[in-house]
Amino acid sequence: MTLVSEISEFELISRLEKVLNSSSTVADAQIKLGIGDDAAVLTPQSKNQVISSDALVENVHFIYDQISMHNLGWKALASNYSDIAAMGCEPLAVSITLGVKKNQKIEDLENIYGGFCAITSTYGGSIIGGDIVKSKEFFISISVIGQNNQTSTLMRSKAIPGDLIAVSGEIGSSSAGLRLISDFDTSLYENEPDKSSKFLPFLTSHFKPEPQIELGKIILDCGIKTCTDISDGLIRDLSNICDSSKVSAIVNIDQIPTATNLKSLFPNDWDQFCLSGGEDYQLLFTGTLNKVKQIQKQSTSKITVIGEITKASDTKISIVDNSNNQIKYENKGWDHFKES
Repeated sequence: MTLVSEISEFELISRLEKVLNSSSTVADAQIKLGIGDDAAVLTPQSKNQVISSDALVENVHFIYDQISMHNLGWKALASNYSDIAAMGCEPLAVSITLGVKKNQKIEDLENIYGGFCAITSTYGGSIIGGDIVKSKEFFISISVIGQNNQTSTLMRSKAIPGDLIAVSGEIGSSSAGLRLISDFDTSLYENEPDKSSKFLPFLTSHFKPEPQIELGKIILDCGIKTCTDISDGLIRDLSNICDSSKVSAIVNIDQIPTATNLKSLFPNDWDQFCLSGGEDYQLLFTGTLNKVKQIQKQSTSKITVIGEITKASDTKISIVDNSNNQIKYENKGWDHFKES
């Protein structure tokens, strides 16, 4: 075991470079010069390039001893890749800055980089550089450049009244996983010999989300114009679409797709997990019925219609059930500057 304080900055960089060099990531011809110089050199050949930046800070976004370092690296980059997917693009280049503590294990940082390499090997993109600084709190800051060869990208601002609202995958599982690790309730496990098989999918959803890169490209190819990823909670992210597009929305809570046992395992909380839990990293988009059906045919992802865009009104988002009863809810979602 080696601590950050026991080696130089350049020795640390060298060890992390070895992790990158040992990965199976295929270099992109558009990256003319990567790690090893004052700056990287790109020669993009695509029509559109998009840039997304995000950061994870210890004790704000994660608890150090509650997540494996490999999964932390994966999740940090997955959150950025999800933004790229929501634009209908694929990742090209990644720049990573680490703020490290002097008592941090070098092996932990190597495992984090192993997580970075695992996700670039799975979804593409090359790590082209970044920075390492000393910090009192450990943090990871990432910028990703994405691209596509279409005439446009997906946006939040193109929803119109009459559009259907659709989501990919299952909603609320990541929040359920967070509940399991942060507010552990032993009663959940009483008389449950197969407890691990029941709860592992929620933990996996939280620790190792899958950015919907291919689906984002399909959504754009099918003529959809409006999309976002569900990172801050379904209602908050839908609110962003409503604000940008100057519309309102109706959502049927009974139509929101969930894991089979989410409601039975969390009978008092599943609705809040779905509406405001966040970190599902699924895609939320709007469009006509024909376009949604087209996406359903082309995608391997589960696509579910959960509501409709309406004309702007005083009630930005209405939640109803199958009987059209109004459902009260709190629009919490994730906000960096408010207590959750």
